Amino acid sequence: MKQDILLESGINELEIVIFTAGDSVLGINVAKVECIITFQPITKIPNSDKNIKGVINYRGRVIPVLDLIKTLNNECSKTPEERLLILININNSNFAVEVSSVIGIRRLSWQEIEVPAAILLGNNQTPITGIVKTTQDEIILILDFEKIIGDIDPALSMKESKATKGLEGKRVVVAEDSTFLLKIVNESFIKAGAIVEKFSNGKDALDYLLNSSTDEVHCVITDIEMPIMDGLTLTKQIKSNEKLKTIPVILFSSIANEALRHKGASVGADAQISKPEIDKLVELVKNIRGTVL
Repeated sequence: MKQDILLESGINELEIVIFTAGDSVLGINVAKVECIITFQPITKIPNSDKNIKGVINYRGRVIPVLDLIKTLNNECSKTPEERLLILININNSNFAVEVSSVIGIRRLSWQEIEVPAAILLGNNQTPITGIVKTTQDEIILILDFEKIIGDIDPALSMKESKATKGLEGKRVVVAEDSTFLLKIVNESFIKAGAIVEKFSNGKDALDYLLNSSTDEVHCVITDIEMPIMDGLTLTKQIKSNEKLKTIPVILFSSIANEALRHKGASVGADAQISKPEIDKLVELVKNIRGTVL
């Protein structure tokens, strides 16, 4: 699958692969998808997590297979041989996700993705970051694969930074749509002495910046994938604004990898770090005003 479908970065649009897992209609950013393949022999791994079906050998790579249907407590009438595998890359790690079917690819604006109501998130246990309503009265759920994978393998989950000083009084603006990750980033920077202004989407962060003194803001940390306004668009808006353009912007995202690095560079990002490297992020923020990156 070609990942670089969008011709321009910072236009607040994305492509999603729409698929089903049992009765659920779901979506994932094309930027996370390597390819979609038909049934492959799966080797079971003794004593592995209940949501890991096993591993496949795909072009010489041993790749874990996530049983998404079981993870979501759904049922599927199709046999394993009739199902498909979506190969994804998150936080520089590869996984295969077993799904019931693939419907297609849809291009949409981040403004079309709604933030789930708090009651739907079940105390941050439900792995959903966005909801898309279609013209056919259908709902597409955007899954939080970072949370799903982190729950299975804690080593891949973000943890609080060990830093306890170095940012005393520095005001840091953070835009992150995952309440789980936003809490960790917030607490990590507070522990290092920073004053954190946190937002769940790029638009709210931009509105705050436009109504603040730039001297008060040490830097902006933003996820790329966010409802309403994504991080690439936020970065482009900051860097094209005479008042804001000197504020350093760091992209902190699960898709901030080498293959997509040019997108962040094209909108003027000062640095890019892949999740979940929170310690590296804190150290970068400490030096961002005095370091050329």
